[in-house]
Amino acid sequence: MRINSIIFFIIIICLFHQTIPLAVQANTTSNELYTFERYVQEQRYPQAIQKLEQIEDSLITSVQKTQPARVENLEVLINNNLEHLLKENITVTEKSKMAQQLVVMYDALINSDAPLWHRWKSDLETNIHTILTEKSIDKKQTDEIVYRWEVISPVLSMYLPEEEYNELELMFINFGHINVEEQHSELQSVFNQMSLINLETIQNSQFQSYSQWLMFIVIGFIFLTLSYVGWVRYKAESSVNHTN
Repeated sequence: MRINSIIFFIIIICLFHQTIPLAVQANTTSNELYTFERYVQEQRYPQAIQKLEQIEDSLITSVQKTQPARVENLEVLINNNLEHLLKENITVTEKSKMAQQLVVMYDALINSDAPLWHRWKSDLETNIHTILTEKSIDKKQTDEIVYRWEVISPVLSMYLPEEEYNELELMFINFGHINVEEQHSELQSVFNQMSLINLETIQNSQFQSYSQWLMFIVIGFIFLTLSYVGWVRYKAESSVNHTN
């Protein structure tokens, strides 16, 4: 019994010593990644690329230790940044978005509660809530919603079934580019499909961790609120047409 206790404590100590360096490394790499993002926001692209090249191996190593199956997803975003930041035909907005996608994904891969992803999600919810009571949606508001979706979408693409993700992505691509009646119809159709999904079944099978399950709940909220936005716009334009 005593030997078993000693072995148990040795195992705990070993795990503790392995976990602490990993956490320190991940935290250090995260700070360096924030520096990279700052360079991009300041449009200091050569410095940003240099910084990303310096920490690329550390980024990959950290994810290999936490979620090895997701390394390829991370590498795609790293390569996107390295390949496009110096291109003059890529807009400043697109470059900022690519950098933010990388930062948000890395944070989600090394932190089970994905705090950055949830912060961006919260901002998206705020944008949607802001326009819920308005009778019209201007292009700036539409662009802001789509931008925030595009920042968080790479993380969702890792967990959602491909067909469901593609449908969701297409909805946001079309958002703001079709007339209000068609937009409302599309949003309502997709929301109806989502409402048929058994959340408990998905939680127990595909979404094993709390953070992944919570992301799915968030998707339902986005569908609901965007559907309502489309309905508000449709009612407002219908009223104008009847008045005329």
